[in-house]
Amino acid sequence: MSSKKSIDAVILAAGKGTRMNSTLPKVIHDLSGVPIIYYALDAVLGLRNKKDICVVLGYKADQVKKKVSEYYSKLKFCVQPKLNGSAKAVEIALKNISSEDVLIMCADSPVWSKDSLNRLYQFHIKQNADCTVLIVDVDCPKGLGRIIEEDSNLIAIKEEIELNIHEKGIKRINTGVYIFKRKVLLDNLAAIKENPKKKEYFLTDIIKILVSKKAIVKSFSDNNAFFFSVNNLSDLVKAQVLVKEKIICNFIQKGIKIIDPATTFIAPTVRIGIGTVINPLTFIEDKVKIGRNCSIGPFSRIREGSTVGDNSEVGNFSEMVRTKLSKNVKYKHFGYLGDVSVKDKVNIGAGVVVANFDGRSKNKTYISKNSFIGSDTVLVAPVKVGKNSLTAAGAVVTKNVKDNQVVGGIPARVLKRRGKW
Repeated sequence: MSSKKSIDAVILAAGKGTRMNSTLPKVIHDLSGVPIIYYALDAVLGLRNKKDICVVLGYKADQVKKKVSEYYSKLKFCVQPKLNGSAKAVEIALKNISSEDVLIMCADSPVWSKDSLNRLYQFHIKQNADCTVLIVDVDCPKGLGRIIEEDSNLIAIKEEIELNIHEKGIKRINTGVYIFKRKVLLDNLAAIKENPKKKEYFLTDIIKILVSKKAIVKSFSDNNAFFFSVNNLSDLVKAQVLVKEKIICNFIQKGIKIIDPATTFIAPTVRIGIGTVINPLTFIEDKVKIGRNCSIGPFSRIREGSTVGDNSEVGNFSEMVRTKLSKNVKYKHFGYLGDVSVKDKVNIGAGVVVANFDGRSKNKTYISKNSFIGSDTVLVAPVKVGKNSLTAAGAVVTKNVKDNQVVGGIPARVLKRRGKW
């Protein structure tokens, strides 16, 4: 692949998703802990020689942009004011990009594989193609665009509503992933006519147009591509199963021991260090980082923005959110930590709860190195616990605890100084 050649990407995310029966835009429905569009963007970001990524917005554009921006910066956005089809969406996007080649992908039908996209791009360049379509064979093609071939050559893509009775049995489908020479695309988009049934301009119609002009149109079959298409809530449930399995397998291959994959849920944005054990019925949510040689669960929930340092333990029926555990922390039995910073070698006893919400704000708690938080302690934020300190069982801590202090009672008061832990 030439190092001088660059490629832009367009993600089509304008549609409402009427069949979802929801007011939420389809592309930001949750899929295994992140919005559906995350998977398309993640794959495109691994595309070699990529330059710009443009996301085409439409239905509730501001809401989609805000959600996407939580995960990725430096994206370009454009808005399709009238939702009149994928061809018109691409026409708008092309005004915002300039590379010789452009990859186009549907946000609701992503191929979750950076390798697949790079193989597609390499094939496209090698063939000097004007257009290359990524195709796969599926057992159940209902609702998907079919690949129409003649003498093993791609001659058209037909949407479900256009198929005749013979074509409905075709199992080779369009993934919604294309690479075009930008100039070829620009020169031929205007030739696409409005579909009389849907009153939209389908990008898929450009294949037939290019073939009629003797352009170089290729299909690239990659049945190793991880493909799914979400059109309704039933599809979303099926995609959840596929994505969850893929995520779990990736972690296992990296040296993470997952005791029961069937009951373990991990978001794709999670990072876990080698040697860590994930026990059954554990939920690890968006943007969580877990270090090496940790033990998590069973029955644990680690919520967004949390960090678990090396050699730490998060045990059964334990929940944490926006909380950072440093190294060698023991949090082994039921409890709740919200908005907490926990330094090295802290022991958090059974039933410890942080009262982080005062009715208006989420407040911070700081627990310093070598401290021991006794069972059933309530830490009322904002509060700090000093180094080598101890809270007695059942203490309600409403004021800062200094280094080496032992506190207990309701509210907690100083009982004595504590020797070095």
